[in-house]
Order: sequence, then structure tokens, then C-alpha cells
Amino acid sequence: MRVPDERGQTELVIVFPVAMLLVLLIVQGALWFIGRSIASDAAQDGARWAAVVGGTAASGEARARADLDQLAGPVLGATSVSAARTSSRAQVTVSGRAESILPGFSLSVSATASEPTEEFRP
Repeated sequence: MRVPDERGQTELVIVFPVAMLLVLLIVQGALWFIGRSIASDAAQDGARWAAVVGGTAASGEARARADLDQLAGPVLGATSVSAARTSSRAQVTVSGRAESILPGFSLSVSATASEPTEEFRP
């Protein structure tokens, strides 16, 4: 009777979990990158709305929240939006946490956009 050849199985036991962890880390990095892009887009759009003539910090914040409701979905969770408008600048900050596929692993996402305010001069 012939004994089965078990060469290579030990290496597979070591390499397979490492390869799976590497794949999961790449997917987690992609989720963070997408979440950061969504937060940046929402902050820029909110800052534009707050900077226009007649715009307010509240309108910029509302626009950023509307963008997040439309775009974030399951990628970006637990978001917060803050906006400020002075006579010269409007600024919106969006922060949150990227969705995690690895247990106990959480990456924060934050983006701030600032625009000069528009003013009407007769």
C-alpha cells in the first residue's frame, strides 16, 4: 500500500490564511478610499451651497447631508456634518467611519472643504 504524498500541505496551511488576510485588507482599504471620496464630495458640495449669495451654514450642512444620504449607503456609517460661514469663507466638515469587514478594525474618514463666499456688489 502506498502512502499519500503530503508535501506542500504544510505550506498551504501557512500561505492560505495570509493570502486571505491580504485580500481582506485590500478590500478594507478600498472601502476606506471610497468612504473618503464620498465624504470629500459631500463636503465640497455643502461648502459650495453655503458660499453662494444668500447661502447659510445650515443650507451647506443640509446639502452635505443630502449628498451623504444619496451616496454613502453602507460604505460610510455614523457620519457627522458641521458647517460654518463667515463673511469671507464657508467651510463644511464631514466625518464618519468607513464600513468594516474585519472584526475590531475601524477606520475613520474625515474631509473638510472651504470656499470663498460670494457677495453682491452693485
